Amino acid sequence: MNKKLIALAIASAFVAPVAMADASSVVISGQMHVSVDSLDGKSVNTPTTNSRQTNVSTNASFLQFAGKEDLGNGLNAIWLLKTYVSLGNTGSGGFGDLYNQNGADGLGNGPAYAGLSGASWGAVKLGKDEGPMKLLGRKVDLFNNQIGDVRNFSLGFDTRPNNAIEYNSPSWGGFQANVMHSTNLAKAADPSFATDKSVNLWSATAMYDAGPFFVGLGYEKHGLTSAGAANDEKDWRVSAGGNLGDFKLLGMYEKGTDLGGVSGKDRKVYGLGGAYKMGSNSIKAQYYVAGDLGSVSNTGAKMYAIGFDHSLSKRTTAYLAYARTSNDSGASFSAFGGGHGDNPGTAVGQNPSGFSVGMIHNF
Repeated sequence: MNKKLIALAIASAFVAPVAMADASSVVISGQMHVSVDSLDGKSVNTPTTNSRQTNVSTNASFLQFAGKEDLGNGLNAIWLLKTYVSLGNTGSGGFGDLYNQNGADGLGNGPAYAGLSGASWGAVKLGKDEGPMKLLGRKVDLFNNQIGDVRNFSLGFDTRPNNAIEYNSPSWGGFQANVMHSTNLAKAADPSFATDKSVNLWSATAMYDAGPFFVGLGYEKHGLTSAGAANDEKDWRVSAGGNLGDFKLLGMYEKGTDLGGVSGKDRKVYGLGGAYKMGSNSIKAQYYVAGDLGSVSNTGAKMYAIGFDHSLSKRTTAYLAYARTSNDSGASFSAFGGGHGDNPGTAVGQNPSGFSVGMIHNF
């Protein structure tokens, strides 16, 4: 009898809070993404010799908690806490060696916000979230968090701003808009502004996504003049794509101006990607070009990536990928940056390449 009472008391301790909070929900999700990589970075230390290394990489693996509470009259309280974890090196950080690819460790090192939402008017969020421009670029990247990630050619506008105020509109017949303002960006294309707390951000995107096709336009400005720069840096981005049966075609064009606050320090990035699905398999490739930086010649690069994906289940995918970046004599773009875990670095004028075997599991 005593054992039954104890068991009933323990069960009640878990059931009672759920019953009292039946108007709210918490969803736990995440992704484990690991790969074995053979990377020839042609790094600064060995720029002209074979600097190939083999790594086990954790590629933006994360654990996420998201919540929603019905407040009545169509109003909801919403929140999200996302934490990136390392699977390859538990170190001394605990909890899978918490790490943040933006440079800060700890629980909630990814997007973390709270806000209000309503079906008729959208959502307002306060905290830290993926920038609208970043999400516009992620939508067209066939090698997201893998070698060959488009962010290898990032102009500094794929951000996750701190101190952000964000508005997401509902979808009106496929049209949707997002606006974000950060009062303390502390991130910019030029490292000299990376910790300046007077730098602010404005970012906005508009997208039409209905049926098999989508197109989106984005604009972002980093207010560097408040930190003593001559100009604010700005970026325009257009992303588009569509499905034609089993074939998918994606593309992006962007132009950054006055990068780092320097007048005339402009650069264009553009490219295309395609994938063809065959049952549980998919072959994919993408090619991107970074133009010269302003009027300085031989500062551009070209990158291509090819890959093969195999769906082991609805939640698990195994893949093969190869990527190579060809730098001009005055450029040092990588092929292993973005959300990929290991990046050995690249010396000026060198051509990094790599091969990767990986697995992605969503839960």
